[in-house]
Amino acid sequence: MRRNNISDMWARECYKEGTSGFIDGIILSPLTFCGALEEFYTSISKNWNNKTREKYDSDYSNVIIPSIPEHNDKIISSYTLEVCEQTINNIKEKGYITSEGRKDYSESQINHYRYLINVVFSYASTYGYCKDILWGTKFAFTVERGQLEVISKTQIKKSLSIEKERNLSEVLLENPRESGRKIAILLMFALGVRDGEACGLDFGDIYELPHYEGVYIAEIKQSTIPNSNKLQSSGKTWNSGRRIPIPSIVASFLLERKRIAEEYIKENSLSTDINRVPIAFDDSIFGDVINFEKRLSAKTVTEEARELFKEIGIDSETLASLEIEMEEKYLELEITEKDVTAYLLRRNFATHLKILGLESADIQYLLGHCIEDPYINRADYTESKLYDLSKRMSKRPFLNEKEPNIESMELFSPKSFSGDKVLKIKLDSSNTNIVIYSKEKEDSIRLKLSGLEDDEYDRYETYRPNEFHRSIDILKKYMGDYQNFKKPNDLD
Repeated sequence: MRRNNISDMWARECYKEGTSGFIDGIILSPLTFCGALEEFYTSISKNWNNKTREKYDSDYSNVIIPSIPEHNDKIISSYTLEVCEQTINNIKEKGYITSEGRKDYSESQINHYRYLINVVFSYASTYGYCKDILWGTKFAFTVERGQLEVISKTQIKKSLSIEKERNLSEVLLENPRESGRKIAILLMFALGVRDGEACGLDFGDIYELPHYEGVYIAEIKQSTIPNSNKLQSSGKTWNSGRRIPIPSIVASFLLERKRIAEEYIKENSLSTDINRVPIAFDDSIFGDVINFEKRLSAKTVTEEARELFKEIGIDSETLASLEIEMEEKYLELEITEKDVTAYLLRRNFATHLKILGLESADIQYLLGHCIEDPYINRADYTESKLYDLSKRMSKRPFLNEKEPNIESMELFSPKSFSGDKVLKIKLDSSNTNIVIYSKEKEDSIRLKLSGLEDDEYDRYETYRPNEFHRSIDILKKYMGDYQNFKKPNDLD
């Protein structure tokens, strides 16, 4: 006996202008959600027995498809995550009818409907009919929320692994001519900025810190309005405006992108002011015509980030578990992020800052959060303070050049150096005093002099030995892990 097609009740195809051909590698198929379900039904239902098939067919026909907004007028490639979330909300609001009246669906049943929606997009994306818009979301999970929360808190890493960081940095730093979408993700990864803030940064917002040669700063003062590429003052609160030291490799990369853009503007006699050009403009610097003025929207960047995360091997479960955590923290007003890709990259940035020894107030400042220390305010982050932060942050792997171990210094020139440093000092006086202070009271200073005979100098030392304290210094372990990391294909 022939099975009744679900599409006997609903439109299988939606013939509209532009529903043939390809865009970004996606087949603009005329199939609706229902049409995609029918197209891949054999594969989708291969593990269902007759009873399960009958029940799930009813779920599609009577619950899911009627709850999809404009389901008969929308092709599968035009769906967004927001449409799928609205579908679930519609199902929740409608509930189901029993002899006792209307009742709410259980969370496990709602997760079941998410699964049935996800499986259609999963197969349709595999065959190029649409993007896998539900990858990395709760739709991709089949367990109940309670189990998901347990998995999230006990089994899933909340920051990027060394391997994922290396993969991501290699992709993002590959070519300064790249599309602005990748450049925006680089800004989020390297500077811990929000997606809208990355879209709001102009070339004029990055500059060399006065009096500190080679130290570059990104000034965060504007962002894009949600779901738009229009500008607004930075972030959601007055705390969002800030200046962030840029890692050395990233600074060189961005300056090269600026140079290429300036060269193009000059060669084509454009009146464009390079300082007002978005760093992550929605184009790549190739071809004869480049639209420097088209600013990206945060939504476009997050869509690109999901595709990139998938490409470098980040697990869907990692993002889904972070989405659960975000919902909880957002309700508790602990975070302002709404997109999981921005949350992951900012959390990863904060993890590095903590390991590198920055104080809580410094991390809060750099993330654009309210500074909770009553003795510190945002005006305290002067140029000298930012320089000090930049020296600490310069140890972050993959994004910074390795500091040379030998440095020279002129006489009468106070200067800050990191530990384990060889200083070459040229003495041109018969009586020269060298004074060295530790920057942290717990740190001791150990000196070893070479190049002088014992009778050529007097050495006076006072020092404070290391004190025991409860916090654990893991910086050496952190640096060692990154230095010793090798890709699988690097191994013999």
